Amino acid sequence: MGGGSRDLDLRTTTLERTLIDIAVRPFYAGGVAEVAKAYEMAKDKEVSVNRLASMLTKMQFGYPYHQAIGYYLERAGYRSAQLDLMRQFPRERDFYLTHQMTDKHYVKDWRLFVPKGF
Repeated sequence: MGGGSRDLDLRTTTLERTLIDIAVRPFYAGGVAEVAKAYEMAKDKEVSVNRLASMLTKMQFGYPYHQAIGYYLERAGYRSAQLDLMRQFPRERDFYLTHQMTDKHYVKDWRLFVPKGF
């Protein structure tokens, strides 16, 4: 076709929303190891954990994804004050970092099962 250009109306998301989305569905991001890398890289981009926590509250998930997010944040070396934002959410039940784990390890602080050695 011709050399004309047209503007595209693309919707984008924030870094914080992307971190939530990949924690919810790690399979679509390449798995839990890739999600962990993303959380590490986001730390260098000065992600707002306050904004992330606020979004989680507004999204009102039925599952405790905040436990997975807290684990990823801790694993990536975020500051204690940032982790405390995730610890403010209730941790009333055990949860799994991802589906269909065969060998798993329990992380008591986050009430979370993670792949063994991860």
